[in-house]
Amino acid sequence: MSSAHILEKVLVFDGGMGTMLLEKGLKPGDCPELLNIEKPEQLEEIHLAYLKAGADVISTNSFGGNRLKLTEYGLQNKVKEINAAAVKVAKKAANRLNRYVAASVGPTGQFIEPLGTLTFEEIYEIFKEQIGALAEAEPDFILLETFHDLGEIRAALLAARDVCSIPVICTLTFEGRRTLTGVSPASAAVVLESLGAAAIGANCSGGPDALFSVVEEIVHSTNLPVIVQPNAGLPQLIEGKASYSLEPEAFIQALESYFHIGVNIFGSCCGSTPSYTAAIRKRVEGFTPHKRAVQEESVLASKEKVVYMGNNQMPLIVGERINPTARKRLAEGLRKKEFSIIQNEADIQVEAGAHMLDINIGTHGIDEVETMYNLINLLQQRINVPLMIDSTSKDVINKALQIYNGKALVNSVNGEEKNLQEILPIIKYYGASIVGLTLDEKGIPSTAEERYKVAEKIVNACEEYGIPRRDIYIDCLALTIGTDDKASIETLKTMKMVKEKLGVNTILGVSNVSHGLPNRSKINAAFLAMTIVNGLDLAIINPLDRQMVDIWEAASLLAGRDQKAKNYIKNNSVQKDEAVKNPAKSLEKPIGKPSFEAIQKQIIAGSENVVEAVETLIEQGIKPLGIINEGLVPGLEIVGEKFNSGEFFLPQLILSAEVAEKAFQCLEKYVSSNDEMRKKGTIIIGTVKGDIHDIGKNIVAVILKNHGYHVVDLGKDVEAEDFLEAAKIEKAEFVGLSALMTTTMVEIPRTIKYIRNVLPDIKIIVGGAVVTEEYAKESGADGYSQDAVTAVKILEKLKVRS
Repeated sequence: MSSAHILEKVLVFDGGMGTMLLEKGLKPGDCPELLNIEKPEQLEEIHLAYLKAGADVISTNSFGGNRLKLTEYGLQNKVKEINAAAVKVAKKAANRLNRYVAASVGPTGQFIEPLGTLTFEEIYEIFKEQIGALAEAEPDFILLETFHDLGEIRAALLAARDVCSIPVICTLTFEGRRTLTGVSPASAAVVLESLGAAAIGANCSGGPDALFSVVEEIVHSTNLPVIVQPNAGLPQLIEGKASYSLEPEAFIQALESYFHIGVNIFGSCCGSTPSYTAAIRKRVEGFTPHKRAVQEESVLASKEKVVYMGNNQMPLIVGERINPTARKRLAEGLRKKEFSIIQNEADIQVEAGAHMLDINIGTHGIDEVETMYNLINLLQQRINVPLMIDSTSKDVINKALQIYNGKALVNSVNGEEKNLQEILPIIKYYGASIVGLTLDEKGIPSTAEERYKVAEKIVNACEEYGIPRRDIYIDCLALTIGTDDKASIETLKTMKMVKEKLGVNTILGVSNVSHGLPNRSKINAAFLAMTIVNGLDLAIINPLDRQMVDIWEAASLLAGRDQKAKNYIKNNSVQKDEAVKNPAKSLEKPIGKPSFEAIQKQIIAGSENVVEAVETLIEQGIKPLGIINEGLVPGLEIVGEKFNSGEFFLPQLILSAEVAEKAFQCLEKYVSSNDEMRKKGTIIIGTVKGDIHDIGKNIVAVILKNHGYHVVDLGKDVEAEDFLEAAKIEKAEFVGLSALMTTTMVEIPRTIKYIRNVLPDIKIIVGGAVVTEEYAKESGADGYSQDAVTAVKILEKLKVRS
């Protein structure tokens, strides 16, 4: 049986490696992966303990074995040696009992652009190096685990595919119903399945109860085997040691619901030991997974949202307005790299109801590859709907798909052989979907029968490259009836033939039918209704045209594609906002005078126009403190509220923080000293001794700076003595301690005690992935911050008390 087919069985994975290493004497600051070389006998003992407890699959001790992580220990030149040794010792143990080995690969601890400084190519090469070393030692599986960023796990999965044919299992870690960067379970499942993952699931993230809704969403979004590896509850401090809240029996009881939704691979994560594995093994004996419905619908995804297409689905609206053709201001914005114009167009189309956005940047005077790269990075931070990459350039398409953290639709290929050979391999590689135009080297055929032949050729070519029919969208081409009064009839005939004979999706630029005619909206709306009846799946239209949207709603209902009239009732049972009923053309709309409210909106939107607005208010005589207190800070507070409510996620939070910081820097020119602007207090911040993870701490530092705090960031792996010394030198009112690992969280109470011995009145807040509010209280902290926004609120409360 192949490794991939093994994953279809009921399998038991092992549990926490860190927990066992701590019992073996691993100290904070030690490199766990170095034990593969220095103490392989200890790792063999751990592996055997899990195997004897009933694990079918054991994971290698290589979670942090990438070059970036190993650099923290000066081991960057031992990537190959460490990873090869990890697989070797695990295989030695597994072979004794005829079991399997999964080579563990964790995240780098850094963000890809634009959230971080690393490019996709750099992250890809880092994973390629590690996975290549693991693969040479021949594990049964590659296990990508505990990722929170879809872009990073995409890079790792592509690297794994490129260096070996070993099945890849992908798990992400979630906070609530999203990852740290806002990835939904459904989006993760759709994207990773399209990229060739062998199994998908979730790990870490709290106990079984915390993960159930996440895994349930994954189960309903993929046909792949599903894996779950929760923590043993929540960490707590008992007699100076970190322990977890769920004993094996309670863990299994909490895991029970997973056995009824189709999960077939079970394991455990932080805080667990072989006793948890034994409990899982006992429960799965004789267990047959719940049979899952096969997912056959066509699907596209952003990192946050998934949309479905098909005969029984509502046809979806693709916003057409991001296109420089005949739009001078938009074209000029592209040439000047003033992307706020594009961002505004994206925002208003999504607000008006677009399910997807077409991104077309075809204009002269720009580097299309660079422009598309920058635009995709910007839009996917702010826009939660899937994107359609509108280009015929293989270089533009390749760069866009490389960095897009979703399953995109590419517009387009045509029937020319060269075009198909250039574009389709890129589509297949990135797991994207493709639009096929019914034209070839001879041009656009005049009859439906001829266009159908081109469509058939495109579909056959796609299947030869391994692109399934559910990922193919045929554009039957709408031509203007101004020059051919039968043009629309031929388009509709082609569409019907394509749907009935080829069974693929259809897409159409509806408004082309009225080109050159007056009162175009009337014609477009009538034609849209006809296309919906004939099977149109994606309508490329202007979502700000209310007449078009009204017809889309009504025609979908009458064509039997709005099940139980759900969409129609939803959109017509309440009075529409006047602005939505009568949308203005966004680019032609005069820009209002800058105001405090305008600045707030620009902070919320993450618009760099805020700097220009600040400059204008200064010229009008408005004081810097007024701009800060009435514009910037309230805007940041609204962003914080949206973040806490789950409407915004980390990318939006960081984008707003970055533009706010630019506004603060602008204002600093107009005050005599920074004291006037920065007088909320000083905080010393850092990760505790032995902890080399600083993503969360860095985010907190950025947000606190935006809210007027003087932040002294000591970095990572900070000794208690250094926290104390910095607090004394800076005369700080606050200290912020962060710990991400179970092996280092015990340093929190020790550091607090050390600081308090000298500075008893200083306020200390703590946070980090493994830290809970209960643990913070037990450690003697004054406050617990689960995220950057909460940190601001806690400091404000502590200031009031002091």
